Amino acid sequence: MLSLLQSGLHYLGRQFINIVTRPRVVNPELLQAKSTRNAYYILENDRLSHQLLLKNVLQKQGIPFMQQQLLFADSEGKSPLKEDLTEIVATQQSNPKLNIQIIPVSIFHGRRPNREKSWLNLLCTETWHKAGPLGSFMQLLINGRQTLVSVDKPLDLQQLMVKEDNVDSIARKTARVLRTHFSILRASIIGPDLSHRRTLISLVLKHPNVQKAIDLQAAERNTSRHRIERHCFKTLDKIAANYSPTTIRLLDPILNWVWKRLYNGVKIHNTAEVQEISKTHQIIYLPCHRSHMDYLLLSWALYRHGLMIPHVAAGENLNIPIVGPILKRGGAIFMRRKFHGDPLYACLYKTYLEQMSHRGHALEYFIEGGRSRTGRLLPAKTGLLSMSIDSFREGSPKPVALIPVWIGYDRLVESRSYQKELAGAKKKRESFTEFFSSLKILRQKFGETLLSFGKPIPLEDHSDASLSLEEDVTNISQQVMCNINQAAGVTKSSLLATCLLSGSQLQSVAELSDKSTRLLNLLTQLYPNTALLPDGKPSDWIQSAHNMRQLETKLNLVEINQAQAQEMSFYRNNIQHMLVLPSMYLLLAHRLESPRAQNINRTIRMLYPFLQAELFLPYKMEELTDQLKQIRDGLLEQNLLEESEPQIWKTTSNALVNTLILNAEPIILRYYILLRVLTRYEEISRDDLIHSSQQIAESIHLEYGYSTPEYKDEQVLKSFIKQLRNLDFVREENARIRANFDSESLFKQANKILRPHMISLIDHKLRER
Repeated sequence: MLSLLQSGLHYLGRQFINIVTRPRVVNPELLQAKSTRNAYYILENDRLSHQLLLKNVLQKQGIPFMQQQLLFADSEGKSPLKEDLTEIVATQQSNPKLNIQIIPVSIFHGRRPNREKSWLNLLCTETWHKAGPLGSFMQLLINGRQTLVSVDKPLDLQQLMVKEDNVDSIARKTARVLRTHFSILRASIIGPDLSHRRTLISLVLKHPNVQKAIDLQAAERNTSRHRIERHCFKTLDKIAANYSPTTIRLLDPILNWVWKRLYNGVKIHNTAEVQEISKTHQIIYLPCHRSHMDYLLLSWALYRHGLMIPHVAAGENLNIPIVGPILKRGGAIFMRRKFHGDPLYACLYKTYLEQMSHRGHALEYFIEGGRSRTGRLLPAKTGLLSMSIDSFREGSPKPVALIPVWIGYDRLVESRSYQKELAGAKKKRESFTEFFSSLKILRQKFGETLLSFGKPIPLEDHSDASLSLEEDVTNISQQVMCNINQAAGVTKSSLLATCLLSGSQLQSVAELSDKSTRLLNLLTQLYPNTALLPDGKPSDWIQSAHNMRQLETKLNLVEINQAQAQEMSFYRNNIQHMLVLPSMYLLLAHRLESPRAQNINRTIRMLYPFLQAELFLPYKMEELTDQLKQIRDGLLEQNLLEESEPQIWKTTSNALVNTLILNAEPIILRYYILLRVLTRYEEISRDDLIHSSQQIAESIHLEYGYSTPEYKDEQVLKSFIKQLRNLDFVREENARIRANFDSESLFKQANKILRPHMISLIDHKLRER
C-alpha cells in the first residue's frame, strides 16, 4: 500500500515538475551509455525533485531506467556512496565484460551565485548547500524555467581498476573523484560566493600595495591620508561591479528576444573545451571587439551554455544614466581609457582585479582596447593583460587560462557610424539619448552572428618566468591574437564582400554566386577545421545582403555604390588573414617571370614578417615552407593554379583568380608606397612618413574603383614601421626615421610584382609632393 502511495506521489511530482521546469540538457548524447543496463546515474545529492526531473529527462530521451541505477554523491548517510560503489566495483571485477559506466548529472535551478544579501535571495537560488523542502519548492517555482541539466563524461570503472585491484580502495577513490567533480562543476557554473560589494571595496583599500600607493600620493601632494582614502573609496565605487543574479536572470529572456529581432541566427562554436577547462582554471575571456553587441552576446552565450558569467572590464564612457547601473549589475567593471600618469588608479584597478581573480571569478576584457572600425584585429593593448599575468606570476591560488574569442557579423549595427568615423567624423559620445535613439535598430535585420571560442591558453604552459614581464606579455598577447584569428568563422557578407571589392563594379548574380561558391570551397579546403560556415545558396546570400542594403540588385545584376563599398570592406577584412597567403601565391605565380616554387616561396618569406605582424598569422618562419606547399596543393585542387612546366606554376582562367590577386595587391602597394616615401628623404619624422603615405595610398586606391578609408589605416602603417624597425630595415633616432636597406634591389623586385602603371602613378604622386 505504501509503495503504491509512493508511486502515485512520484507520478504527481513528475507532472508538477514537467509544468514548472524547462530543463536545458548540456551534452544529452552522454546519457546514452553503451549498455543502458550497465549505466548508473549519479546526482550531487538525493533531492527528490532532482530524481524525478532526471527520470523525466531520461524518458524523453527514450532511455530505460530503474531506481537502483541512481546514486548520490552526498546521500546524508542514508546509503553512503562508498558502500554502493563497493558493490558495483565487485560486480564489475567479477564480470569484466559488463563495462559498467557511472554518468555524473548535475542540476541547477537559475544557476545564480549565492549573494549574502537577503534571506529571500538565499531561499530561491542555487547555493553551496542543499535547500530544505520549502527552499526546494521555491527554487522550482521561481527558477524552474531556468533549469540546467549538465551531463558529464561517464566514469569507466574498467579504467579505474587498471592500477588497483582492491575493491575497497577502488570504491573509496571513485567516491572521492565524484565528490570533487561535483564541487568543481558547481564553482564553474554558479561561480564562487559573492561577498558584499562594500566588503570587497574595503579589502582592496586595506591591501598593502594600495596602502603604500596612498602614502606615496599623500606625500607627493602634501595632503592627508584621509582625503586620499576618501578619493580611493569613490574611485572604487565607480570601478566595482554590482553583480545582481536577478538582473542576469531578467536580461536572459530580454536578450533572447533582442537576438531574434536583430539576427536570423546566432551560431556558437567550441563551448565544450571552455566548459572542460573552466572546471580547473580561473577563466579570462579575451574577445575581439567589433561592436557594442560583443559583451552582451558573449555573456548571453556563456549563460546559455551553463558557464559562469564573467565580470567585464568596460570603458567609463558606457557608465551613462540608466544603462550604466544595469551594466554594473550585469558584471561591468568600469575603467578609464588611460591609466598613465595616475599610479594610484592603476594600483586600485589591478588590486580589484586580483581580488576578483583570487575568488575564482571569470573575467573578460577586450584585448584590442576599442572597437575595430576596419574589420581587422587591432594591435593588442596589453595593460589589463599585463596586470593579469603579473598577478599570476606573483602567485595565484588557482591556475589561470586565457580564452580567445572570435565574433563575426553579417552586418554590424554600428556600420554607418563606423564609416562616418573613418571618413573623419568625430566619434559620438555615448549618452542615454543616443542609446534611446539606437533602439530603432530593432526594426531592422542584421543577418547571422557567429561566435567561436579559440584554443585556450593556460598561463602555466605559456608564461615564462625567465623573461621580463614586458617580454612575457608581448609573447602571450601575440598568441592570443593568433588564436582569435584561428577561431574565425566565415560569414556570408565576408564572402560576398571579397568577391565584390576585388572585381568589376557590376557583376551578374550568376557570376557573383559562382565566385562566392568557389571561394567558400577554397576556404573549406585550406582550413578544414573551420566549423562556422554559411548555409544555403549564394543567391540567397545576395538577396539577404540586398535586404540589408549592403548591395543593389537590378534585374540579374549586382552593384555597390561608394558607401556600400566602404561598409563591405569591413566584412572582407574579417577573413583577410585566411586569404592573404593563397592570394599572394596566385599574385606571384601570375606576375613573376620565373614562377618556380622556390622563387614564390622566397618572395613570400621576405614579405611574411610584415604580413604576420599586420594580420596575426600563426605560422612560424620554419613552418612556412610546409604551409605554402599545402596552400599550393589547395589552389591546384580548386583549379586556380596549374603546372605549366615541371615546378613552374601559372594561374588558370578561373574567375576567382583575378579576385584573389586584387585582394593581395593593395597590401603590397601599401608597403611599397611607404618605402618609396621613406627613401625619397634622407630622414623623416614618423608622423610625416605616415601622413604622406596615407595621402598617396588614398589616391592610388581610387584605381581599384572604390576609395575605402581602411586602405590608409594609420594602425596598419604604424605596425609596418614597427616591424621594419624590428628587422633593422630602418633606424629611428631622435624621432627621425632613416632607411637601412638596399632600395635598388628591393624596388627592382617590386617592379616584377606590381603593375607598371601603378608604379608610375606612385612615382608621379611623389614628384608632385
